[in-house]
Amino acid sequence: MNRKIIGVIIILIGIVLFLNSNDILDLDIGNFIFTYWPIVLIGSGLFSLITNKSSKVGGAIVLIIGILFQLRNLDLFDVFNYLEFWPIIIIVVGISLIFPSKDKWNKDERGTIRPVAIFSGLNLKNTSNNFKGGSATVLFGGIDLDLREATINNDELATIDLFIAFGGLDIFVPEGWNVEVKGLPLFGGWDNETKNKGNKNLPKLRVNCIVLFGGFDIKDYGNS
Repeated sequence: MNRKIIGVIIILIGIVLFLNSNDILDLDIGNFIFTYWPIVLIGSGLFSLITNKSSKVGGAIVLIIGILFQLRNLDLFDVFNYLEFWPIIIIVVGISLIFPSKDKWNKDERGTIRPVAIFSGLNLKNTSNNFKGGSATVLFGGIDLDLREATINNDELATIDLFIAFGGLDIFVPEGWNVEVKGLPLFGGWDNETKNKGNKNLPKLRVNCIVLFGGFDIKDYGNS
Protein backbone atom coordinates (compact mmCIF):
# COMPACT_ATOMS: atom_id res chain seq x y z
CA MET A 1 0.00 0.00 0.00
CA ASN A 2 1.33 3.44 -0.88
CA ARG A 3 2.88 5.28 2.07
CA LYS A 4 0.74 8.34 1.32
CA ILE A 5 -2.44 6.31 1.72
CA ILE A 6 -1.21 4.86 5.02
CA GLY A 7 -0.27 8.38 6.15
CA VAL A 8 -3.71 9.77 5.32
CA ILE A 9 -5.40 6.93 7.24
CA ILE A 10 -3.21 7.58 10.30
CA ILE A 11 -3.93 11.32 10.13
CA LEU A 12 -7.69 10.73 9.96
CA ILE A 13 -7.52 8.40 12.96
CA GLY A 14 -5.55 11.02 14.86
CA ILE A 15 -8.07 13.76 14.01
CA VAL A 16 -10.99 11.64 15.22
CA LEU A 17 -9.20 10.80 18.48
CA PHE A 18 -8.28 14.46 19.02
CA LEU A 19 -11.84 15.71 18.42
CA ASN A 20 -13.24 13.02 20.68
CA SER A 21 -10.78 13.72 23.51
CA ASN A 22 -11.71 17.42 23.40
CA ASP A 23 -15.47 16.69 23.54
CA ILE A 24 -16.01 17.99 20.00
CA LEU A 25 -17.18 14.53 19.04
CA ASP A 26 -19.11 12.25 21.35
CA LEU A 27 -18.04 8.76 20.36
CA ASP A 28 -17.64 5.58 22.31
CA ILE A 29 -14.35 4.71 20.61
CA GLY A 30 -14.27 1.14 21.85
CA ASN A 31 -17.80 0.38 20.68
CA PHE A 32 -17.25 2.22 17.40
CA ILE A 33 -14.13 0.19 16.59
CA PHE A 34 -15.84 -3.06 17.63
CA THR A 35 -18.81 -2.32 15.36
CA TYR A 36 -17.15 -0.89 12.29
CA TRP A 37 -13.73 -2.60 12.09
CA PRO A 38 -14.87 -4.64 9.02
CA ILE A 39 -14.74 -1.38 7.04
CA VAL A 40 -10.97 -1.95 6.94
CA LEU A 41 -11.52 -5.26 5.13
CA ILE A 42 -14.09 -3.71 2.80
CA GLY A 43 -11.73 -0.88 1.90
CA SER A 44 -8.80 -3.25 1.38
CA GLY A 45 -10.88 -5.49 -0.86
CA LEU A 46 -12.08 -2.57 -2.97
CA PHE A 47 -8.55 -1.20 -3.22
CA SER A 48 -7.27 -4.55 -4.46
CA LEU A 49 -10.06 -4.93 -7.01
CA ILE A 50 -9.50 -1.44 -8.41
CA THR A 51 -5.69 -1.36 -8.49
CA ASN A 52 -4.62 -4.98 -8.92
CA LYS A 53 -5.49 -6.33 -12.36
CA SER A 54 -3.31 -9.43 -11.94
CA SER A 55 -5.20 -11.05 -9.08
CA LYS A 56 -8.75 -10.01 -8.26
CA VAL A 57 -9.73 -13.19 -6.43
CA GLY A 58 -8.06 -12.15 -3.19
CA GLY A 59 -9.66 -8.70 -3.27
CA ALA A 60 -13.10 -10.20 -3.86
CA ILE A 61 -12.65 -12.62 -0.94
CA VAL A 62 -11.62 -9.84 1.45
CA LEU A 63 -14.49 -7.61 0.27
CA ILE A 64 -17.08 -10.36 0.80
CA ILE A 65 -15.68 -11.26 4.22
CA GLY A 66 -15.73 -7.60 5.25
CA ILE A 67 -19.33 -7.13 4.13
CA LEU A 68 -20.47 -10.28 5.94
CA PHE A 69 -18.77 -9.24 9.18
CA GLN A 70 -20.19 -5.72 8.92
CA LEU A 71 -23.71 -7.04 8.41
CA ARG A 72 -23.22 -9.28 11.41
CA ASN A 73 -22.00 -6.41 13.62
CA LEU A 74 -25.02 -4.32 12.60
CA ASP A 75 -27.38 -7.24 13.45
CA LEU A 76 -28.65 -7.33 9.88
CA PHE A 77 -27.44 -10.78 8.87
CA ASP A 78 -25.29 -13.33 10.68
CA VAL A 79 -23.69 -15.58 8.08
CA PHE A 80 -22.27 -17.86 10.76
CA ASN A 81 -25.77 -19.03 11.62
CA TYR A 82 -25.97 -20.58 8.15
CA LEU A 83 -22.41 -21.59 7.32
CA GLU A 84 -21.33 -24.11 9.94
CA PHE A 85 -18.24 -25.03 7.94
CA TRP A 86 -17.03 -21.51 7.11
CA PRO A 87 -13.49 -22.26 8.50
CA ILE A 88 -12.99 -24.44 5.42
CA ILE A 89 -12.66 -21.20 3.44
CA ILE A 90 -9.70 -20.19 5.58
CA ILE A 91 -8.13 -23.64 5.19
CA VAL A 92 -8.45 -23.45 1.38
CA VAL A 93 -6.83 -20.00 1.34
CA GLY A 94 -3.95 -21.30 3.47
CA ILE A 95 -3.38 -24.29 1.19
CA SER A 96 -3.36 -22.04 -1.88
CA LEU A 97 -0.59 -19.95 -0.30
CA ILE A 98 1.52 -22.96 0.68
CA PHE A 99 1.24 -24.57 -2.76
CA PRO A 100 1.07 -21.70 -5.29
CA SER A 101 1.19 -22.22 -9.01
CA LYS A 102 4.84 -21.41 -9.69
CA ASP A 103 4.59 -21.66 -13.47
CA LYS A 104 2.09 -18.83 -13.84
CA TRP A 105 3.91 -15.52 -13.93
CA ASN A 106 2.22 -12.20 -14.55
CA LYS A 107 4.54 -10.17 -16.76
CA ASP A 108 4.81 -6.39 -16.55
CA GLU A 109 6.96 -4.10 -18.70
CA ARG A 110 6.03 -0.85 -16.96
CA GLY A 111 8.58 1.14 -15.02
CA THR A 112 6.36 1.30 -11.93
CA ILE A 113 4.78 -1.69 -10.20
CA ARG A 114 1.95 -1.88 -7.63
CA PRO A 115 1.15 -5.55 -6.91
CA VAL A 116 -1.37 -6.38 -4.19
CA ALA A 117 -1.92 -9.81 -2.61
CA ILE A 118 -4.79 -10.08 -0.11
CA PHE A 119 -5.68 -13.62 0.98
CA SER A 120 -3.98 -14.77 -2.20
CA GLY A 121 -0.64 -15.38 -3.90
CA LEU A 122 0.88 -13.53 -6.84
CA ASN A 123 3.91 -14.10 -9.08
CA LEU A 124 5.05 -10.97 -10.92
CA LYS A 125 7.94 -10.65 -13.39
CA ASN A 126 8.99 -7.14 -14.43
CA THR A 127 11.10 -6.60 -17.55
CA SER A 128 11.19 -2.78 -17.74
CA ASN A 129 14.31 -1.21 -19.24
CA ASN A 130 13.76 1.87 -17.05
CA PHE A 131 12.61 0.52 -13.71
CA LYS A 132 11.52 3.24 -11.26
CA GLY A 133 10.15 1.17 -8.39
CA GLY A 134 6.62 1.39 -6.99
CA SER A 135 4.90 -0.35 -4.10
CA ALA A 136 3.70 -3.78 -2.98
CA THR A 137 1.03 -4.71 -0.45
CA VAL A 138 0.66 -8.12 1.21
CA LEU A 139 -2.19 -8.93 3.62
CA PHE A 140 -2.51 -12.59 4.59
CA GLY A 141 -0.90 -13.53 1.30
CA GLY A 142 2.35 -13.82 -0.61
CA ILE A 143 4.17 -12.29 -3.57
CA ASP A 144 7.12 -13.48 -5.64
CA LEU A 145 8.59 -10.45 -7.41
CA ASP A 146 11.15 -11.18 -10.15
CA LEU A 147 13.18 -8.12 -11.22
CA ARG A 148 16.10 -10.02 -12.75
CA GLU A 149 15.23 -8.85 -16.26
CA ALA A 150 14.55 -5.25 -15.22
CA THR A 151 17.04 -2.39 -15.63
CA ILE A 152 17.73 0.66 -13.45
CA ASN A 153 19.55 3.58 -15.07
CA ASN A 154 22.90 4.11 -13.36
CA ASP A 155 22.18 7.76 -12.51
CA GLU A 156 18.75 7.06 -10.98
CA LEU A 157 17.37 5.58 -7.78
CA ALA A 158 14.51 3.07 -7.84
CA THR A 159 12.34 2.90 -4.71
CA ILE A 160 9.83 0.25 -3.63
CA ASP A 161 7.49 0.83 -0.68
CA LEU A 162 6.35 -2.39 1.00
CA PHE A 163 3.50 -2.99 3.43
CA ILE A 164 3.36 -6.56 4.70
CA ALA A 165 0.95 -7.86 7.35
CA PHE A 166 0.66 -11.59 8.10
CA GLY A 167 2.32 -12.49 4.82
CA GLY A 168 5.55 -12.88 2.93
CA LEU A 169 7.36 -11.59 -0.13
CA ASP A 170 10.41 -12.72 -2.12
CA ILE A 171 12.25 -10.25 -4.35
CA PHE A 172 14.78 -11.47 -6.92
CA VAL A 173 17.15 -8.86 -8.37
CA PRO A 174 20.13 -8.92 -10.78
CA GLU A 175 23.61 -9.41 -9.31
CA GLY A 176 24.62 -5.92 -10.44
CA TRP A 177 22.26 -4.01 -8.14
CA ASN A 178 22.99 -2.28 -4.85
CA VAL A 179 19.96 -2.94 -2.62
CA GLU A 180 19.29 -0.90 0.51
CA VAL A 181 16.51 -1.71 3.00
CA LYS A 182 14.99 0.68 5.54
CA GLY A 183 11.85 0.08 7.51
CA LEU A 184 9.88 -0.72 10.61
CA PRO A 185 9.56 -4.36 11.67
CA LEU A 186 6.86 -5.20 14.24
CA PHE A 187 6.98 -8.92 15.00
CA GLY A 188 8.48 -9.36 11.55
CA GLY A 189 11.65 -8.78 9.59
CA TRP A 190 13.61 -9.14 6.38
CA ASP A 191 16.78 -10.66 4.96
CA ASN A 192 18.85 -8.87 2.32
CA GLU A 193 21.05 -11.59 0.80
CA THR A 194 22.42 -9.54 -2.11
CA LYS A 195 26.20 -9.33 -2.60
CA ASN A 196 26.69 -5.67 -3.53
CA LYS A 197 25.21 -3.81 -0.54
CA GLY A 198 26.83 -0.38 -0.21
CA ASN A 199 28.46 -0.29 -3.66
CA LYS A 200 27.69 3.27 -4.81
CA ASN A 201 28.89 2.59 -8.36
CA LEU A 202 26.00 0.21 -9.11
CA PRO A 203 22.33 0.88 -9.88
CA LYS A 204 20.55 1.33 -6.53
CA LEU A 205 17.26 -0.09 -5.34
CA ARG A 206 15.91 1.27 -2.07
CA VAL A 207 13.25 -0.73 -0.23
CA ASN A 208 11.16 1.10 2.38
CA CYS A 209 8.97 -1.19 4.42
CA ILE A 210 6.48 -1.69 7.21
CA VAL A 211 6.35 -5.34 8.28
CA LEU A 212 3.73 -6.66 10.74
CA PHE A 213 3.83 -10.36 11.61
CA GLY A 214 5.51 -11.22 8.33
CA GLY A 215 8.70 -10.89 6.39
CA PHE A 216 10.47 -10.69 3.05
CA ASP A 217 13.71 -11.83 1.45
CA ILE A 218 15.80 -10.14 -1.24
CA LYS A 219 18.11 -12.31 -3.30
CA ASP A 220 20.31 -11.59 -6.28
CA TYR A 221 20.55 -13.86 -9.31
CA GLY A 222 23.22 -16.07 -7.82
CA ASN A 223 21.26 -16.79 -4.63
CA SER A 224 17.95 -17.66 -6.33
